[in-house]
Amino acid sequence: MVRRTMAILLAIVLFLSLGFGGALAQEETGDWEVMDAEDVPGEIAAWVEDNKEQRGIHLLAAGDVRYLLIAWGEKPTGGYTMELVDVEITPGEPIRAHVELEAPGPDDIVTQALTYPHKIVSLPPGNETVMVNFTGDEWLGEDWEKDEDAIIEMDTTMLLDDRAPNPLLLEGRARVYEATFRLVVEDGHYHLAEDMLTTATAGPEWAEFAIAVPYDNPTNPFGMVIASYEDMETGEWVEEANVPLEFGSVSTALADVSGHWSEASVRLGVLARFIDGYPDGTFRPEREVTRAEFLKMLVTSEAGPEPTISEDVAVPFTDVEGHWVEPYMRWALKADWMPSGELEDAFGATFGPDQVILRQEMALLAAMAAGLEETGEVPGFTDADQIIPALAGWVDAAADAELLQGYPDGTFQPLSGLRRSEAVTVVWRVRAAQED
Repeated sequence: MVRRTMAILLAIVLFLSLGFGGALAQEETGDWEVMDAEDVPGEIAAWVEDNKEQRGIHLLAAGDVRYLLIAWGEKPTGGYTMELVDVEITPGEPIRAHVELEAPGPDDIVTQALTYPHKIVSLPPGNETVMVNFTGDEWLGEDWEKDEDAIIEMDTTMLLDDRAPNPLLLEGRARVYEATFRLVVEDGHYHLAEDMLTTATAGPEWAEFAIAVPYDNPTNPFGMVIASYEDMETGEWVEEANVPLEFGSVSTALADVSGHWSEASVRLGVLARFIDGYPDGTFRPEREVTRAEFLKMLVTSEAGPEPTISEDVAVPFTDVEGHWVEPYMRWALKADWMPSGELEDAFGATFGPDQVILRQEMALLAAMAAGLEETGEVPGFTDADQIIPALAGWVDAAADAELLQGYPDGTFQPLSGLRRSEAVTVVWRVRAAQED
């Protein structure tokens, strides 16, 4: 029997979705704005492409901005539209977004092609829960079954996305007059996260929602999501249903990149598995990178963490033979990324794999990996005279392709060591250049 004070059907599908600017915006109010894909940095645009086909809400921290992607998933035709009506940002409370969904009618003329309706929104930095309320057409799909007599029901389906393990995405549907329900995420006996959803309507209407709940790193692979409702007559909380949770992958906290200019590149690089954090949960963005480490990043970004190695490729440096970087150099040589002669011209008889890689050397390897040719020109940096002649054309090529940038004072600092934050950002630019 449906209660007059409250009746809720709560159906939850669990996702693990990562919770990491542009000049132009479609809409803007206060501290948020709707962005176009061409107006966000390259690594953000790539993240959108990777996630827009999967229905859900996705969060990405990027220094002084947090990006929210709301994706309706794959649709069979055009004509599906999403309108971001408003975003409410109140200090100390969850961020609440309101989205209107509209599907094409049976007589509408639409494009006969798969489409992926989505919105990209920039938000202020922070750790607040993000809650999206959907009205209009179905967010969860027309095949979602409603139990008219249910108080709270939970779906035990779990989709664990190890590319993006935080925050936890809770999706569902509520049917209420006026009600508040609470969702608690537990890791064994440890409280990880909690959030509240309050819905007020004139009558028993169905409203759909998605809640991104940030949580700390689980110490136990198994947990629970507990749903309770507030009885409007007694004011008491009633635990009505729960669903077991298995954490498929746990991301490193990487607390030392929060708010850093390279935060988005770093977090996405860790998810793409071409760079790792340290066991203590840090990334150390200012630490310098060796030649071997940067070469490995370039190779694994393309070939994965365990590239297939060809043994019939000769390595031109004796100090690379037997070194852990040898298989990565063999892969790069086999892929014609790095001509042996030009490597020897730049580095000499030895590679020095454990030496800190200089920015001018980074330009050489990055340009080669991106498939560029050296220009034979000297780049326009104010300290270009410090670049060794064998590398000047490679630095110029990398700068022209926007794989690297100088500093605000016009220098390139070719003899400075490359930092981890800089390295991962360059790798993303190389990947973008390879795809063009």
